[in-house]
Amino acid sequence: MSTVLAVSCGNKKEILSDNYLNLKEMVLPCSIKCSALSEDTARVLTNELVNDLLRNFKQYEGNKMKIQTPIPEDWGVEYKLTPMSPDFDIWIITNIGEPAYKFLATVTTSSEKPSVIQAVPIAYSMGIEKNSFIESEQWTAVVQNDYKVIVTKIYEKLYSLTDTVNIGNESVSMKKEDIYTIENDGKISYEAPPKFDIDYRAIIQFADTAAIGNVLDEQWLWNSIDIQEFTEPVDILFGMATTRFDKLSIYNYRGDEVDIIDISSYLTKHNMGYLAVKKGEKPLFIPYSSSKECLQKAFKYFGIEDLLQKDIEEEELFN
Repeated sequence: MSTVLAVSCGNKKEILSDNYLNLKEMVLPCSIKCSALSEDTARVLTNELVNDLLRNFKQYEGNKMKIQTPIPEDWGVEYKLTPMSPDFDIWIITNIGEPAYKFLATVTTSSEKPSVIQAVPIAYSMGIEKNSFIESEQWTAVVQNDYKVIVTKIYEKLYSLTDTVNIGNESVSMKKEDIYTIENDGKISYEAPPKFDIDYRAIIQFADTAAIGNVLDEQWLWNSIDIQEFTEPVDILFGMATTRFDKLSIYNYRGDEVDIIDISSYLTKHNMGYLAVKKGEKPLFIPYSSSKECLQKAFKYFGIEDLLQKDIEEEELFN
């Protein structure tokens, strides 16, 4: 028996033309925290087991694959995790050839012919180049000691930067996380994310403090105080973020969590700024500036710019 700390298979792509931003080379990693039994050679699955596996292909709970490609026919067992019960095994299954998929599957051991109890895709790597854009999707997973499986799913669509005819081209970047737990009976349960049905408006002041030279000064603090002074009376929420940009909680003034949003895509171009957010709508990015400039742009986005102007005039009158 050996302890497996990491499993990684490379999936290379061709060098792209200068018309596109470079994408990182796609990999297919799966980190395993619990001990595992390493197979001496890849155990090829029987047709019956492959059929069992593929039945689970579209039935799993969680975020689905956005890039649809043909499903490989040949699969093998790459690793066998330490079993939780003598009634089933836990396998990491990978397609044979150039690896693009990994599944985690629980498999019966009580019968002569093992069958898949349940399976979920835990790693996926795919990139497609077309005339005007690149599409890529990469899933990575961590299998923790308590048999909790955390799958991070990143989808990106990058349009040509030199295409000046189609003004307004945008890059799409989405990051999701699905959590599963292997239960004692071999079932794989899905941890559904919380759902929020509360309408809200909010301004988020953010800064990537890990960026070199990005130091928060006294003006950063005063900006936040000024913004809150104008937002609280009109029920606009305010928050500051310097970490955990992919899972940013928004709280109301009673301290209740009203939403969890991912703003990490903005950090690829901006290490500081503001976001005006309305429930269910695309946020407005505002470059880092004075609190007055931020409020003017945000209140216009919210459709209440007249209300802000009235408040500013009243404040100037009393000062």
